[in-house]
Amino acid sequence: MSIQLRKATLADIPAIIDVYFDAFHDHPFTRRVFSLRSESVEKYWAESLAANIRDPHAHYVVITDSASTDPERILAFGKWREQVTSTSPPRPPQPSWPEGADLSFVEELLGTINRKHQEIMKDRPHWYLEMLGVRKEFQRKGAGKLLVEWGTAKADESGVEAFLAASPAGAPLYAKHGFELVETVLLDEGRRLESFMLRPAKKP
Repeated sequence: MSIQLRKATLADIPAIIDVYFDAFHDHPFTRRVFSLRSESVEKYWAESLAANIRDPHAHYVVITDSASTDPERILAFGKWREQVTSTSPPRPPQPSWPEGADLSFVEELLGTINRKHQEIMKDRPHWYLEMLGVRKEFQRKGAGKLLVEWGTAKADESGVEAFLAASPAGAPLYAKHGFELVETVLLDEGRRLESFMLRPAKKP
């Protein structure tokens, strides 16, 4: 099977949602925030994705099966944000969290990631990999690699660093692409390890 990468469009939103739930169905955030694919969960994802795909500073990219047609099958997606600094344009407003979401866990996980992001990067411009998801059956087959390389190439073109927060499962992939471990934090009463990783700037 051959795969190809392209920028996401609004028409891809239902498929990106499917990839997320396939890739992250057992992730603590999914279980505690999006436990059921209810109408409010689908609405949250559709509105959030639409706002980010329209945002010129956020870059959703997808991996597709190049042999698939009508419909084209999306196998993976990544979200990169470019040249993040304190003077970057504000992010688009995000929809309210869906009914039943564990808001204390949202604050613990996302709040910690946001604080560590700021502490580590301060105001240095960088590209930020916010999310990467690959369908289970296509993991370790090159899709994640292409998504990481897309963003690191953008960082290299600009001569800036790249940053991300990784799970234990994802950290080895990022290490292969030059990301170095900066700090780890235990979350969810010690049940989840979050690794903060930085890729040094490459001189143009």
